[in-house]
Amino acid sequence: MAEDWTIATLVDDLARRGDTPALVAVSRDGPVRLASASLAEKIRTLANGLMAIGIVPGEMVGLVAPNGFDWVVARLALGAAGAVSVALDDLASEEELRDFVREADCRRWLTSPAHVAALHTIDKTLELIVLADTAPEGTHSWRALFAAAARPLPASDPDAPAMLVYTSGTTGAAKSFLLTYANLAANLRPLVGSALVGRGDNVLLPLPLHHVYPLVVGLLTPLMSGAAVVFPASATGPDIVDALRHADVSAIVGVPRLYQAMITGLTARLAARPAAVRVIFDLLLRLAVTARRRLGIDLGRFLLKSVRTSIAPRLRLLVSGGARLANEVLWPLVGLGFEVRSGYGLAETASIFTGNLPRSERLESEGRPFTGELRIAEPDANGIGEIQLKGPSIFAGYRNNPTANAEAFTPDRWFRTTDLGRRDGDGFLYVAGRRSEVIVLGGGKKVDPEGLEKIYGVDPAIREIAILERSGGLVALVVPETGAAELPATQLADRIRVALAATASTLPSYQRIAGFALTRTPLPRTRLGKFQRFRLRELYEAALAGRATPSAKLSDSDRDLLRNPVAERLLAILGERDPDRPISLDAHPLLDLGIDSLEWVSLSLAIKERLAVVLEETDLANAATVRDLLKNAIARSAAPAAPTPPQAAHPAQEWLAPLGPGLTLLGRLLFGLNWLVMRAFFRVRADGLANIPADGPFVLVANHLSDLDALFIAAAVGYGNLRRLYWSGDATRLFARPWLFPILRAAHIFPVDDRAPSRALALAETVLRRGDRLVWFPEGWRSPDGTLQRFFPGIGELLDRIPAPVVPAYIAGSYEALPRHRRLPRPWPVTIFVGRSLSPEELALAKGRPPQEIAERLRQAVAELEKTR
Repeated sequence: MAEDWTIATLVDDLARRGDTPALVAVSRDGPVRLASASLAEKIRTLANGLMAIGIVPGEMVGLVAPNGFDWVVARLALGAAGAVSVALDDLASEEELRDFVREADCRRWLTSPAHVAALHTIDKTLELIVLADTAPEGTHSWRALFAAAARPLPASDPDAPAMLVYTSGTTGAAKSFLLTYANLAANLRPLVGSALVGRGDNVLLPLPLHHVYPLVVGLLTPLMSGAAVVFPASATGPDIVDALRHADVSAIVGVPRLYQAMITGLTARLAARPAAVRVIFDLLLRLAVTARRRLGIDLGRFLLKSVRTSIAPRLRLLVSGGARLANEVLWPLVGLGFEVRSGYGLAETASIFTGNLPRSERLESEGRPFTGELRIAEPDANGIGEIQLKGPSIFAGYRNNPTANAEAFTPDRWFRTTDLGRRDGDGFLYVAGRRSEVIVLGGGKKVDPEGLEKIYGVDPAIREIAILERSGGLVALVVPETGAAELPATQLADRIRVALAATASTLPSYQRIAGFALTRTPLPRTRLGKFQRFRLRELYEAALAGRATPSAKLSDSDRDLLRNPVAERLLAILGERDPDRPISLDAHPLLDLGIDSLEWVSLSLAIKERLAVVLEETDLANAATVRDLLKNAIARSAAPAAPTPPQAAHPAQEWLAPLGPGLTLLGRLLFGLNWLVMRAFFRVRADGLANIPADGPFVLVANHLSDLDALFIAAAVGYGNLRRLYWSGDATRLFARPWLFPILRAAHIFPVDDRAPSRALALAETVLRRGDRLVWFPEGWRSPDGTLQRFFPGIGELLDRIPAPVVPAYIAGSYEALPRHRRLPRPWPVTIFVGRSLSPEELALAKGRPPQEIAERLRQAVAELEKTR
């Protein structure tokens, strides 16, 4: 690579490569290739045309267009003509474009037809050159520029500005600065010299080229190395997969979110394979990772070649940038046998400053500096401090912004990255987070939100999570995974609450979140996948207040839907819940309207009475929007009412049938075995058994700490009480194995499905009406941290139907014996504290009392027992 490298020298290199492919675009019709010499000719010809219309070296010229051949030709032609390119995001909003266009102050813009109207709205005097064969009135087609006479390209000047860059906007308003050809060359020289890619390689680039990292690492490095750059039809998963398979891709330049999606997709495919295949794959991957970590041997290259081939036959190299590649993503990729390269840098350092290159790498680190110097300023006891840089790739300063420059550079001219990190003894860099994003809590404790987001976000019910500060504590903004098959949509909030609390119980107190809010809106990110954190607080407050995203304008089909009497009246019923808040057809019944599973019980009864339409729990669980719910109601109203056989009204009623002699004997044996085990290993005892009524129905209400709670209660209350006690069990966890059915019958356990709470209530009602007793865990979920959680209103709904006495109980020691995050129990003494029976009168169980109010009264009774333990 020549010392005086510029775009013009790259054009000369491309011309000498003849028919060797330089660019590949993959569309639905297959791959289209552009030869190196053809690309060079197009660049040179367009550069002549740009100079012919008066563009001079040093002039700033804008470029806003989608990735593809046209963008590459336009961008490199601007460079070859000596112009300073100002590339903007093709997906920028009109407001963002307005700010950038006015700040850049370019008079000429190369653009796609899609942006012509917005640019003319911003400034009618702009000279627009449209990257198309025809152009709207008042603009020029670039086709005319290709007819210009040939002329010499400007002389190379390494110190000349190459591009105007805008920061990505993760923390607020973007700043602009210039990068020179010397800045770019400082990084291109080691990248090209490392021979990561070369002739015959096809490098997939799914990232937007207006960013410095994709431009330098994803476009210029492959082109200068003799490789071809592959553009997928879009940055969506299916189009990326198509490009991998149809363009013979051997390398990818991506960001961590892309590789996380790759691992997630592979995991999903494996989940559909037989258990034996999954076990073998897991063992081979563990072996490969261990061999690489401890011995430096790449076993995965041979052991898991078929898995890599299933992704893309020739794929070998994965380059990651834009953010730190987490270890939980890095090591599976390495174990599969991929060559994974990562580094550290910012737009201000021409995209990269340190990197893991061949013969100079350390996995989990961000490598060592290419050409400059790195220091850690004011390190703490762990060696972590601000990363500061000096070298030829670093920009000179922000334009027209002395305040930002004073903050960006130390008095001795080291660039202050505001990132935190440490160096090991061999000079490898480890990034610990961004100082500008570190949250400082009221007590002075510092929290890295990005690190915590990885920890809290592991639950499958969480699609995205952002951590932020509110009132001196930590809170989370969560986008739930509403499509999780095993998760009723009506219980998303409680599922996520428990998941977050369970994770929090394993962390130091200052890292525990004090609240969360759910939103359906994808969290705002830059095009490289980083959170735009300055926007999170407003989104959190909106989500907390339950402000749904405004509905789009009603379509003709929406108007037709609302003309249906059933839809019209159902929408009115929903509106009665909160008359001051208009209901959007796009609103989610749970996330936006707050209709959970138990409220649905009462709401569905109102719908039945007023509309004569019977809606099932599945009609709500499967409704992603109010529009879906209205359609479900119309479909139910149109369907003929089928007569329901008396015995089939509740299919699970058979679980409540009297036991025969065989099952009765089995029940005795189970009780005896359970009593021995619980007494031997957990020294289970009961305090207050005399409080259990001798006759009549009642509900024993207890806290829920462990999967063993039912076994503890069964052993503590004695067989005399146990003979008439009934329990509910999760239909998906307990009733999926037919061989367990006799045991479940003998133990008086009946199935409940969280998606159908009214059926569970009907079965519980049957138990009480016939004079038997019921054990109920109103928290629903096992406590994530050993503390008493809120009680679901289901118990209040049941007692509103059947005003039975309630016996409160508190289980102590169960959480220590088997918390939800442990797989195996440990010996620990367990005591059941049984409180005084509460009559319906004491609970003020007047007909129509709010179920949640009854549930809260019972929670107080259990909490009082906790104080007496």
